[in-house]
Amino acid sequence: MELNTYIKSKKSPDFVLLAIVFALSGFGLAMCYSASAVYAMSTFGDAFYFFKRQLVWFFAGIVILLTVQAIDYRIYKRYTRPMLIVSFVLLLLVLFPGLGHHVKGASRWINFGFFSVQPSEFVKVVIVIYLVKIFSRDRDGNKPGNTVVQLLFPLFIVATMFVLIMLQPDFSTAMTLLFVAAVIFFMSGFPFIYMITLFILSIPMFYLLIYQVDYRRERILAYLDPWKDRFGNGYHIIQSFIAFKKGGLLGLGMGFGEQKIRRLPEPHTDFIFAVIAEEMGLFGTGLIVILFCFFFVRITSIALAAPDNFGSFLAIGLGVLIVAQAFINIGVVTGGLPTTGIPLPFLSYGGSSFLSCMLSVGILLNISRYGVEKNRMEKTTKSAAAQEVLM
Repeated sequence: MELNTYIKSKKSPDFVLLAIVFALSGFGLAMCYSASAVYAMSTFGDAFYFFKRQLVWFFAGIVILLTVQAIDYRIYKRYTRPMLIVSFVLLLLVLFPGLGHHVKGASRWINFGFFSVQPSEFVKVVIVIYLVKIFSRDRDGNKPGNTVVQLLFPLFIVATMFVLIMLQPDFSTAMTLLFVAAVIFFMSGFPFIYMITLFILSIPMFYLLIYQVDYRRERILAYLDPWKDRFGNGYHIIQSFIAFKKGGLLGLGMGFGEQKIRRLPEPHTDFIFAVIAEEMGLFGTGLIVILFCFFFVRITSIALAAPDNFGSFLAIGLGVLIVAQAFINIGVVTGGLPTTGIPLPFLSYGGSSFLSCMLSVGILLNISRYGVEKNRMEKTTKSAAAQEVLM
């Protein structure tokens, strides 16, 4: 069966995945308003300030999703080089004074006047596409080379992007990028001994990046014992614990949470899960976790049904990118991980993160279209073969 046959597929995308994404995004809109209304009213004189902006991003995300799901995912293999060049340029631009938009000591955004874009959110998607192209098997089953030399250039690309993101600084995004890269290396069947060696060699670098940087070291210490500095570095995570305690099983009700009022840091972005815990209780937070688990189950199904290894690896890579970010955020808010600024996909306020996630979902939906068609054609072929045997 020629691969071009798949390209002509007109099958519907995975509607279960689409329903999960819309459920998370819709709930995120409601919680964005609840978490930000008091702060928005006191700061901008408009309780709907953040909600209206997120609503714009929501509709923009829908447009991106619907557009991308109609584009054959294999086309991205042709444009990895220009995408990498654009990513490199954008990550450089945020470091230039006047171009990069500074917020709380970090330069992660490019300001276009009425809105800002965080390039690193889209760079993660580009890196996934690039690595999947390099390490996915060909359709005939041949494995890509697995020598150390052949690994060096992809590692150099990842390392370059990692350094540029760290210079912003954005440690959480940089670490997410490394984690997803490691997953793709593992899926490709790359020799495990090489990966272990790279990890051992990187330990001194992580020591310098974490323990030798004052505010990161203090966050680690606060993570180990937040009550030791309960009014300093441990204050925010303790307030998150209080939100979970107040929420109990069913929560206080949407809009009735108190921790979001000058206690939780960034309640509508990084700590929105704590607001959900207080207002919707264990029921609400459990539902969010279950939806993300179902999300990954659907991704796995799409990957297994994909017509080629590029599609399979790309589905897993993008799925891990979103789910890993979700559970890192949940881990931070629940005290399972050291505090770091990373949004909760589909739920946190923020245009770049939301659009990046919708872009990824659009690609995943396109992969699902060809996977469904492939399965149908295989069943038809098997049925025809069985009839020939009987005749």
